[in-house]
Amino acid sequence: MCRPTYIQQQLGRLAPVGIKPAGTIRFHILLGVEDGRVALRFEQERAREKDRAAYDYVAIEEDMVVEVTLHGDQLYFSKEMDAVTTKEELSFFYGGLEYDGYEEKLDRYRIARFAARHNSGGKYDTTHGFNVNVDFLQRHDEAGPKWIAMTIDPDIKNPPPMRKQS
Repeated sequence: MCRPTYIQQQLGRLAPVGIKPAGTIRFHILLGVEDGRVALRFEQERAREKDRAAYDYVAIEEDMVVEVTLHGDQLYFSKEMDAVTTKEELSFFYGGLEYDGYEEKLDRYRIARFAARHNSGGKYDTTHGFNVNVDFLQRHDEAGPKWIAMTIDPDIKNPPPMRKQS
């Protein structure tokens, strides 16, 4: 049986042509301990509100900049791969990846941003698979840091599911 090879696609090098981001979506990836277990959580700050929602996806409701921030002492963006990749060619929707939050001691970043085009006219709850490529700091001793490469697999909903009006 022949199966397609899994390939991570880079975001477009430039932001999608013609978009004017209305603001910034902040998507937080938190690594910590909850109830004695290692836990990975996702939280998204809504663009026009300051509350956080526990989404396992990024909700694109209009043209936006998406800022992905890693939290936890051991989580950093990959040194070998782009911080954010997609599972299919989606450069029409996403591009212009840039980095911030550099930690010189470990030569790694904690923040990545990219521009996102709203899938205007698309079906609600359209899923675009994307990957967040990280290095997990296993230990840091006199021999230097020991890293484990990992891919975190949230999705982008563009457009997201229809929200009920309250």
